[in-house]
Amino acid sequence: MAPRLPYSIKSYPNVIILLHGFNSGPGNKAKEIEEFLAEKNLKDKYQLIAPHIDYIPKRARRDINKIIRQNRKRKVHLIGTSLGGFYANYFRAKFSEDFLYVHAINPSWEPSKSLADNKDKVLENFKTKEKWVFKEEYLSQLEELESFVKMNLNNPSLRNYYIHLSKSDEVLEFDAMLDFLKKQKIEYIKKEYDSDHRFRNIKEVMEDVIKW
Repeated sequence: MAPRLPYSIKSYPNVIILLHGFNSGPGNKAKEIEEFLAEKNLKDKYQLIAPHIDYIPKRARRDINKIIRQNRKRKVHLIGTSLGGFYANYFRAKFSEDFLYVHAINPSWEPSKSLADNKDKVLENFKTKEKWVFKEEYLSQLEELESFVKMNLNNPSLRNYYIHLSKSDEVLEFDAMLDFLKKQKIEYIKKEYDSDHRFRNIKEVMEDVIKW
């Protein structure tokens, strides 16, 4: 069943959309963002939306796109981790307007390759414990999204682009992505952290979010 999408609340000038990683769900990072907003007395200025992202990439794209479009009259701060970081890069490539501020955290660059070992396996969601099968067609859908990112990420009219990387990420490598960004002369701000793939520095990311 597709997730119920949250409605926008127009009194908030900013919305934070938090995209979780592969086979996971909203969790500690959402709680820490809410804590940060409370500590900084910003809960009246920022609304947090942390949807459960569909396993099927084309459905995930549809649902995230709908949330962004619902809120495009505000500043949208899109924060994605791992596979969620891949989707964050995808929507940076998709939208040319400057309402979108992207923070990609330990982003997957070619998930069709990094997730290929999961093909046809029964997986259990880390958060919900739901069991599901990672089908081959999902890899094909990811390949399609990857092609779109590589063709459209170089948009000189968009700045507002952060990449947050853990120095000790044990799951993903980032050399191919960083080489691509360099060759395409894409402007971005890189932040590095003494952390691993799970990334425990979301409040430091939020310090950058509230600068804009």
